Amino acid sequence: MAVHPVFTKTMFAKTAVAILVATAVAGCSVSPSRLSDNDVMANAVENQTLLAEDFAPVTQAIDLNEAFARTIKHNRDARLKAFEAVVSQGQLAVDQFDMLPDLAVRAGYAYRNNYAASASVSFIGDKPAALGSNPSYSVSSDKSTFTGSVGATWDVLDFGLSYFRAKQQADRFLISKERERKVVQTIMQQTRNAYYRAVSAERLLAKIDPLIIQSRAALADSARIEQMRAQSPMEALTYQRALLESLRTLQDLRKDLMPAKAELATLMGLNPAESFELADVGTPDFQVPELDLDISTMERTALVRRPELIEAQYQERITKEEVSSAFLTLFPSLSLSAGLNYDGSDYLKNNDWASAGVGVNWNLMNVFRYGKIDQLNNLKMAATKQQALAVSMAVISQVHIANIEYAEAQNSYDLATNYLDVANRIQDQIQSSRVAQNVGELTVISEQVNALLAELRRDVAYADLQNSFGKILVSMGLDPLPNGFGGMKLEELANAFDSMFGRWSQGDIEAVSEEQMQAAYLAKQAAEKEG
Repeated sequence: MAVHPVFTKTMFAKTAVAILVATAVAGCSVSPSRLSDNDVMANAVENQTLLAEDFAPVTQAIDLNEAFARTIKHNRDARLKAFEAVVSQGQLAVDQFDMLPDLAVRAGYAYRNNYAASASVSFIGDKPAALGSNPSYSVSSDKSTFTGSVGATWDVLDFGLSYFRAKQQADRFLISKERERKVVQTIMQQTRNAYYRAVSAERLLAKIDPLIIQSRAALADSARIEQMRAQSPMEALTYQRALLESLRTLQDLRKDLMPAKAELATLMGLNPAESFELADVGTPDFQVPELDLDISTMERTALVRRPELIEAQYQERITKEEVSSAFLTLFPSLSLSAGLNYDGSDYLKNNDWASAGVGVNWNLMNVFRYGKIDQLNNLKMAATKQQALAVSMAVISQVHIANIEYAEAQNSYDLATNYLDVANRIQDQIQSSRVAQNVGELTVISEQVNALLAELRRDVAYADLQNSFGKILVSMGLDPLPNGFGGMKLEELANAFDSMFGRWSQGDIEAVSEEQMQAAYLAKQAAEKEG
């Protein structure tokens, strides 16, 4: 039985479509592909190499200012925030292109295996006339055609929305810079604390290890005397218990102090295994920083310079721009278009032509949305303002808490210094009595442990004092970075920190006065009235 040609073509077309769909589905299917061990190890080697290349060689003992400089230059968290700011700036440059008209270039080629011939009949009454047995067909297009066009379209409403989005992205870029400031302030405070902890660890670990050896030797002697029954068991056990208590105290101290230098190395971007010396270990300088500022001045300075508050102000601007863009969506959309076109058909009189058009599109339901959008926008503005007020209150609280902690740290340091002085004098007395053989080994070891603990408390109290001073600087939002720090070498940056922190520790801080704030407030009110 013969198969109708139309049926054959239909079956062929269906088969071709099925094959294309199956191929597309197979091409779009994705299965998970685990990283091989070689890929993981190769990436680990690459990261290890990059980290090693970033290490600045240590050529001398590191003081606090060099620690600050290394932290700024090589700390990974600071670099990450800097890269985030750069990415945000790049996004701003991309968003600005959204305000430009769309310029599209199109080209196409079409082919069919026969002509698109068509016939026309008269329309009589309410229906077309019969086609007839010999219709007259006509052709108005080639079997193959080439078309091309270059056109520009510009939607005024999209331009307005893109403008506000670009302004929002510009504020987000500024927010990323403020967050970078915050990270820098935080890691520098951490570096200050870690540096003095590491100095204490270096100084005290050199004294702890010999004392541990001496305590263990005394413990072994006591155990030997107990076995020889040269003294009563109770007296020997009490003596050993006291020695073990001293050993436990020394071991706990050692455990707390051991990671300090590695933590400092991590903050400075050094490999924790890197060997380096600290300048203040041999000749510690227990200089007490001065801060001659009243609490009102500290509050004003914090309200003006804290990164969180500046970020909150930028967020207010973003919300205002969002409100403006929300109102803009209520207006009609006006689109403008223009283009140059080409069609290669032989049946056209004009194969190339220019076109232009104007279109308006407006959703009339937007009229009913106005009230709700206005209400929502007012709520957004109020919520943003409340958020800014909450941040301001938190900043003021942090300033007061930092000031209280600094005063208490000063008292603790003075007390620890006096306690160390008394402990050293007692140790001197014990050593004199030991020479005269008036005291035993346990008493000598106990007083040595007490003197060591007193020295540790003094060092810890000084580290807390420096940390509290750093908290005050951070609470006021003072920028520790000198101008042009990005192009400075390590030594230049360390010298800049030395000069700046020297001024700050003497109370020379650029605080914000009441007159400056009032003048700025009056200027803003005047500008709003003129606007």
